[in-house]
Amino acid sequence: MTSLVEQEKRLMEELSQRVHRTFAAAAAAGVPTDAFADVQAIADAMSAALPTHHVYDQVVGPFYDTAGLTRWWNVSRQAVSKRVATNAVIACQLEEGQWVYPVWQFTSSGTVDPTLVQVWRVLRAGADPWTCALWLRAPQDAFGGKTAAGWLAEGGRVDPVLAAARADVQRWEV
Repeated sequence: MTSLVEQEKRLMEELSQRVHRTFAAAAAAGVPTDAFADVQAIADAMSAALPTHHVYDQVVGPFYDTAGLTRWWNVSRQAVSKRVATNAVIACQLEEGQWVYPVWQFTSSGTVDPTLVQVWRVLRAGADPWTCALWLRAPQDAFGGKTAAGWLAEGGRVDPVLAAARADVQRWEV
């Protein structure tokens, strides 16, 4: 297992290489220095994509926050809010009112796994976001002891997950 220190080192090495290539290409193209003048804003944009730390990290997290997601997706806060309202993204609200988005729902290109969205919508018909997110991350016998999210991420069929979700939602409504 890789430690956070090792992951940080790997990330810093990768970022260093990418930043170097970007600056070299900018120099070769004659880009003026002031294009990179706001170093703080550039660093903020880069670090906004990092998962944040919250109390539910152990089970549901880590999470992106709204600022990180808007930068990653290159969309407005309103566009993210619309996806939250239509259950097109798994989102949970913290006590302070801010929204967080579990990292495990996203593909490497930033899209939300469509099978997770299907299950999320079924679950949300019967429970609050935190209950639904916990359900997706709780090991279940029906999936060989795996979580529903893990089962789907490994290519498992969505039908048994949807059936289990519907059955639990029916029990919750009683």
